Amino acid sequence: MNTHSDKDKQAKRTSPRPADDPQRRATILRAAQVCFAQDGFHRTTMRAVARQAGLAEGTLYHHFRSKDDLLLGLFGALGEQARDSLDPAALAALNLRDFLRAFLAAPLTALAQDEAGLLRVILSEGLIRRDLGRAFADGLTGTADLGAQALAARPELRGVDTGELLRAGLTLVLGHCVQGALSGDPLPDPQVTAARVADVLLALVAAERA
Repeated sequence: MNTHSDKDKQAKRTSPRPADDPQRRATILRAAQVCFAQDGFHRTTMRAVARQAGLAEGTLYHHFRSKDDLLLGLFGALGEQARDSLDPAALAALNLRDFLRAFLAAPLTALAQDEAGLLRVILSEGLIRRDLGRAFADGLTGTADLGAQALAARPELRGVDTGELLRAGLTLVLGHCVQGALSGDPLPDPQVTAARVADVLLALVAAERA
């Protein structure tokens, strides 16, 4: 006797199988980024993403269940790209200003690949959907915590909450991006923006020690 209900069978059919092809997953995420940036989150369809990726729609569902999953996947990929670009050994050899510039430029460089299109999607959906907004915020916090560990041993920052310092820096970088996105401008230059924000953070540290 079959003990599984029709509902159970349907759930098994529609649940995505494990994403066991990282290269194809990356291709899908790049396609989603293009579609979201060009058409917005709500007008983009899973079929459009599959077409952009050059894949069958069924293959897309093998890796991602929904557009929400695609957007969450993009959050994760952007965070990984930012963190992978930061070489701990190279950062340790930098002076504090150059460390801050390199650290703050990394997430903006990752986000700036399609100018401001993806950022507008992140802002519009993150402000409305608490779960998506929290996922993006958690990614920024995780990046800040990673940098804070590398800063913790620096004598010039003894007594400074390095995690809070870097979270403030990332918030300022995001603010620059939002200002441009609201005006319809492309994202600001990562290196220029990171340098400006680094100077602000150094001024804060100096004022706290004064």
